[in-house]
Amino acid sequence: GDKELLHDFTTRILQKDVIAIVGPNGSGKSTLLKALLGRIEPSQGKIKRGEFKVGYFDQHREMLDDDKNLIETFCPNGGDRVNVRGSDLHVYGYLKNFLFPREFLDKKIGVLSGGEKNRVALALLFTQDVDILILDEPTNDLDIPTINILEEQLTNFSGAVIIVSHDRYFVDKIAKKLFIFKPDKTIEESHQLYSEYLELEKELQELDAMEKEATEAKPKEQRREKEKVLKLTYKEKIALEKLPVEIEALEEKIEAMNICLADPSCYGEKGITVLAAELAELEAEYETKVEELLSIEEKVEAINAEG
Repeated sequence: GDKELLHDFTTRILQKDVIAIVGPNGSGKSTLLKALLGRIEPSQGKIKRGEFKVGYFDQHREMLDDDKNLIETFCPNGGDRVNVRGSDLHVYGYLKNFLFPREFLDKKIGVLSGGEKNRVALALLFTQDVDILILDEPTNDLDIPTINILEEQLTNFSGAVIIVSHDRYFVDKIAKKLFIFKPDKTIEESHQLYSEYLELEKELQELDAMEKEATEAKPKEQRREKEKVLKLTYKEKIALEKLPVEIEALEEKIEAMNICLADPSCYGEKGITVLAAELAELEAEYETKVEELLSIEEKVEAINAEG
């Protein structure tokens, strides 16, 4: 339809990024994944895709054929061997890592439970020779042992990972960056833990509710005076909490990249020119965030002095 899901969003996804896309149901998270996959095109702006291969896992298990058994699914050309990131493995030797006993090899996909189908889809995903993994609600219908397997597989994956998930514990463990869908149709990038972000949101909502209640209880004259008082905006409150974390993360990235630039064996594959350009982007982002934090801290000092 004509519903706007997001606007004014620019980002760059790099090889080692592990990103969790979070936000309320219906905010557009899965739609963003489809745009990244090229299944739909944005109504404005554009998505530049590099020369890379994508592996996709979705909550509806689109990749599975109910009429095939496990051996046919993993060995479509016959035999009983499967290639997993360059290693030639027996299909049972590989599937037992996903908690499947040998007698399951001849079972049709259609007779498996939802959780078992999810394990098959995950196992199939990690046989693909891809540079980036995109997963839509991967922990749905998974038990704890299978989630642990998924976490291990993602940790060992050498490319980029993009996840849509509501599972705060899973996101905390896996993600290095959050794309947060906001009520104003923007996306906030954050290096916070997801659980920290949720706690901060809860505290800010409670604080705003208390302020609203206190304001409504006062006479209109006092309310007018209160509105004249200098105070932080909602966005500034959020920034004051998250900017120090993001600045620290950028400092670590910049330090690591400077070390790499001094070592030809480190920058050799990517090239010093590309790496230097990425460093310049990081440094520019660092300066912007430091300036933003200093500006807010100055406002806090002014508020305290006024009080």
